Amino acid sequence: MPIYEYQCMQCGEKNEFLVRSTDTEELRCRKCESADLYKLMSAPNISAAGFNPSGPESGGCCGAPGSCDSPGSCCSH
Repeated sequence: MPIYEYQCMQCGEKNEFLVRSTDTEELRCRKCESADLYKLMSAPNISAAGFNPSGPESGGCCGAPGSCDSPGSCCSH
């Protein structure tokens, strides 16, 4: 079951719910108990084998060796 984030339109509280498509009518804000919730867009949490969040292994942020040694130098080659 996916986790969805909702924001309460009454108090502004953000809530996360583990939701089945048939459960949306039962959702209530955990702070004020309001059913006036707005579903927020969020990035998916994807995990991939071999993913390197620090950038390419061959060089700096743009792949050129030494390109990210100082701020503002990335990809200026």
